[in-house]
Amino acid sequence: MDDQHRLKALDGLRAIAILLVLGYHYFSRWAPPLSARDFYPYGTWGAEFWLFRYGDLGVELFFVISGFVISMTLFRSRSIGHFFWKRFARLFPSMLLCSLLTFAVLHLLPQQAFLPRWRDFAPSWTFTDPLLWSRLFGVPFKAVDGVYWSLFVEVKFYLLAALLYFSVGARRFLPAAAAAFAALVLAYAVARALALPHLWAMEFVFVLGALPWFAAGIGFYALHVDARSRAGWVLLAESLLALALLRLGTHAGTVVPYVAWALAAAVFLAFLLQPRWVAWLAWPPLAAIGVASYSLYLLHQSIGVALLDVVRADLGGVPRAATVALVPLLAVALVAVSWLIYRYWEVPAKNMLLAWPQRRRALAADRRELPPAT
Repeated sequence: MDDQHRLKALDGLRAIAILLVLGYHYFSRWAPPLSARDFYPYGTWGAEFWLFRYGDLGVELFFVISGFVISMTLFRSRSIGHFFWKRFARLFPSMLLCSLLTFAVLHLLPQQAFLPRWRDFAPSWTFTDPLLWSRLFGVPFKAVDGVYWSLFVEVKFYLLAALLYFSVGARRFLPAAAAAFAALVLAYAVARALALPHLWAMEFVFVLGALPWFAAGIGFYALHVDARSRAGWVLLAESLLALALLRLGTHAGTVVPYVAWALAAAVFLAFLLQPRWVAWLAWPPLAAIGVASYSLYLLHQSIGVALLDVVRADLGGVPRAATVALVPLLAVALVAVSWLIYRYWEVPAKNMLLAWPQRRRALAADRRELPPAT
């Protein structure tokens, strides 16, 4: 297993991010006013509690972590093909298994609200936006689970970052990232000020609602390598200014994204400059949730909310407040399933896929060394 190579504090940070997202989806997202109907047996209890109401910003925290990790991966990749093969080996096996599990469970449950169709595997397995498939085939597509939207955004970021990195090289990547990000934000701001048409295309291609968070992650990686990195500090400043200038993404126009940015910056800078202050993030139970966070993210929303909705319909006279206890039970069960997927499927499948090109090269070399047949 590759645990020895993992940054344990990042796993703890992943755990916090996924727990925030779980709180949002299990208390706020599927009750009024965000949802037209109430899917929870406990109703709107806790929906306005700030940790649940703004828990969707856990996704932005994932974007920051992704910017950090993808920068690290780029510097360890031999080519753009090698980089994307590593990303495929990391992402696809769990997507394959978790989407199949989600599809099966949702079709077995007595509910209709979260039923995916067979064609919804197409955008899910290719990590592409369902809108593209809908436009191409003229019928509505969606993901097997709605939370996959953030993966479609991440893949665009992977492409943008990889194209830049392998165009300018490792030595110039960080300053080039700062320059490219500044130019892109400025170009969008000017285009919006001039009321130019089709701004949505620029937002869609360059994931502008999420890009400031990825840029912050790149900046944190630069500071991880060198605490005096000018590009790192510039990227952090640019990411904060971009949140103010672009006003795109989750909770845009409120103070909430700035608070989230400040908290993420405090944790990352402490992790990089004073690691003892955030040593608690490496606490084994918290880190265990973090290592399983990818599968947990893929599984938690539609399955979890559909189960809560089924329970809501069946409990009848049980006091609503008492049904809140179902949430930690559901979360623990999903964490356990996700950890098993990580241990017995995600890691072995990733290692097998990463070793496959090496085996192919070894077999090809062996064939070249064989004596000709007589």
